[in-house]
Amino acid sequence: MRILELLKNMTLRSRIVIPMIALSVLPATGIAIFTIVNMQTSMRSAAIEREVVDTSMRTRKLEEFLKAVETDLRFLSKGRLLNDLAEARRTGQHERVGLLRRQVEQELILFSQGKRSFYQLRYIDTDGLEVVRLDVEEGRAKVVPVSRLQNKSGRYYVQESLQLSPDQLYTSPMDLNMEGGRVEVPFRPVLRFGLPLFGESGERTGCLILNLNATNIFELIEPLRVGTEAFFVDATGNYLGYVGPEEDKRERYSLGSERGLADNFSTTESSRILGPGIQDLYLETPDAVISVETVSVATDDSANQWRLIVAHSIDEFGAPIRRLTIYLSVIIALVLALVAWIGVLVTNNLARPVAELRDAMSRIAANRGAIKRVASPGPANEIDGLSREFQMMAERLEQTQDRLQGLQSELADAGKSASMGQLSSGLLQDLSDPLVAIKNKIQATEPGETAGTIALIRSLLADVERMEEVLQLFSHQTQAPRPEVISLASIVKSVVALVGAEVRHRGLQIEVDADAGVPPIKGDFTQLRQLLINLILNAADAQPESEHIIIKITAMMSDDHVEPVAVGAMVKVIDDGQGIATESLIKIWEPFYTTKQDRVGLGLAICRRIVEEHGGRIEVSSQISHGTTVTVSFPIASTEADPSA
Repeated sequence: MRILELLKNMTLRSRIVIPMIALSVLPATGIAIFTIVNMQTSMRSAAIEREVVDTSMRTRKLEEFLKAVETDLRFLSKGRLLNDLAEARRTGQHERVGLLRRQVEQELILFSQGKRSFYQLRYIDTDGLEVVRLDVEEGRAKVVPVSRLQNKSGRYYVQESLQLSPDQLYTSPMDLNMEGGRVEVPFRPVLRFGLPLFGESGERTGCLILNLNATNIFELIEPLRVGTEAFFVDATGNYLGYVGPEEDKRERYSLGSERGLADNFSTTESSRILGPGIQDLYLETPDAVISVETVSVATDDSANQWRLIVAHSIDEFGAPIRRLTIYLSVIIALVLALVAWIGVLVTNNLARPVAELRDAMSRIAANRGAIKRVASPGPANEIDGLSREFQMMAERLEQTQDRLQGLQSELADAGKSASMGQLSSGLLQDLSDPLVAIKNKIQATEPGETAGTIALIRSLLADVERMEEVLQLFSHQTQAPRPEVISLASIVKSVVALVGAEVRHRGLQIEVDADAGVPPIKGDFTQLRQLLINLILNAADAQPESEHIIIKITAMMSDDHVEPVAVGAMVKVIDDGQGIATESLIKIWEPFYTTKQDRVGLGLAICRRIVEEHGGRIEVSSQISHGTTVTVSFPIASTEADPSA
């Protein structure tokens, strides 16, 4: 309901645009969000699956390597020279033992060349004594002299290997290599393979022991992607080694560190990692996505299995998803913007004819200018029908206005004729009366009446002055103005010089207050002078209470409060006479209206006509017993405007 109330207070365009955009953008936004979320979920699932498969492939690679080592060891156990050496030692053929030992050493050297994961390769007899031993460093084999050969009968892996049946293979747990009964420093984790040896008659002749360098085994899973690291743990959860970019972790998670899964994972997570059936297992922590695979070190020994734990950094893991999300978001934002733009275009297309109708109706209501034609919005529809109906109404209204204007013009012409008739009638009456009086007075004058003659002449003079006034006032109705650029101050100065004596004769004082910087105006000097003469004489005709006539000339300023400029000139004629009653103020502009018995009542009517012909305004304000103020204002002189036009 609140939304409907808000829409009611909006413009028609807004009431169309907002729902249109909402109906187009909101569904598109919903689809976009669904697409992004679904895409993120799909990409995340695909990424996890890819990492799990990648871990599985690394595990298979490692297991294949161990199987290859087993194959190599079995191949060596079948060698003729090795079996001849074992037989010569068993039968006491001491003269052959030395030669066969050297031949076996050369054979083992050739076999070990380039095998970086080999660390030691030994033939040990049934008493646990080393008969032949090669130490291999970075794929380079070196024979250990007989004097440095050791007794390994107490080592568990020798004992286990010597108890095996034919074709059985022993794989030891990973531990630290020992030399001379002590752990080798620096620590060297090794994985040992043991294979029993038997003579031609089936008697046990010893065993073949191969030590693998665990560090080189771990490196088989490289290279790892950026943000990825791997850990090896045994079946009990102890760390065996680390593969990754951080060197400090190599020692921290090495076999000698005695660290376990419990140091980094919860009990539940540790149980899942070490439990059976962990193929394609993955875990999520706050910092990483972890995939786990089982490495079968010995196919016939489930207890001797490792766990390969590959941790993928959340930041690197989610980087492709974030990039795609940003890419999709930009595309969707552009699509939404396009949809909104199309919505606005469609809305404008719908709202434009309605706005044109409203504008046309406003123009008609305000009676401004001609009625313009309303453009059709296109194919026939409801708005098109409304436009046609409105156009028909507008045309009929225009015809009515034309007829009304014709009637008004005829009425105005009739009014002018009536006014001229009224004016002519008044002039005839006002001129005939004093002429008849003059005629009668002259005829009644007798010779010798000197005093009476003087009085008669004065009376005749007054009648003549009355006729002169009427003729002067009437002359302004027929004379065409002659505009020129003049100043109000010069006109006032001329008028004061002309009527000053008469005003002073009536006991009044004229005060002129002219501001500096009053702009010039454009007008007929004679008409404007007559205008001010009429106004000043009207002020002088005020009741006897009047003592002063003030003429104030000022500039008329613009309404700009920051930097007003002069836009015209203004003159005020102020008297302190009795004033004019409110009901009389309404009638003072009517022709022949006057409150003086010896006046014709044309003064202010003609004054108003003169002011309007000059593009000015005249206003009268008055209060009983406080005098009257007549304000006349004219626009500033301009070469582009003609007051007489």
